Amino acid sequence: MKFHGLAGLAAAATLAAALFALNGCNESTTDDAQAANAPAGRAAHTLLAGTAFNVVLGSTISSETASVGDAWQGTVQENVATQNGGMIAAGSQVDGVVVGVTAAKRGSRAMLDLGVRQIRVNGGNSSVTASSEAVIAGSTRARNLGAIAGGAVAGALIGKVVGDGKNAAVGGLIGGGAATAVVAGSKGYQVVLSNGTVMSFTVNQTVAVR
Repeated sequence: MKFHGLAGLAAAATLAAALFALNGCNESTTDDAQAANAPAGRAAHTLLAGTAFNVVLGSTISSETASVGDAWQGTVQENVATQNGGMIAAGSQVDGVVVGVTAAKRGSRAMLDLGVRQIRVNGGNSSVTASSEAVIAGSTRARNLGAIAGGAVAGALIGKVVGDGKNAAVGGLIGGGAATAVVAGSKGYQVVLSNGTVMSFTVNQTVAVR
């Protein structure tokens, strides 16, 4: 379409203004529709990959009885900030699964590996994939979590190995180093993460939570 002279320029300006107003109206309508479809009080916030958070386990998990795929639950220990000024509140429910497990046996150490799959935020479930370092019997991490046999339990095991099974005090007399050696030479002991154990997880990929 061509416009000539001042009248043409005026007509062109009028047409441009009309198109601009129409476009703005359409955008406003689209925005209003999106806002109307969004659940009230549940604006999306971004949980960045690499964000670390602590989870309090809600039950005891043992390498002796657990299987890959077993579900577990816990709660967020402390508030977790999201990128857009939102927050995952302490106490939010966490759903996870056992992603790896090895039961104790002679010649190998027990192991438990847990993963997060979902967190309940503001009354709605948000898919969140997060992982944690595997807990291996005898490792520093396992000791810090209280997830391996302590002196008393190791002593009980040694008492059964070198005594008649009734005098667990024998283990205490032998000492910690010998206790570790005897347990390693036997079937070994399981990794047991008790109810209330605090585990640290790291978000694997950025996700919107509501």
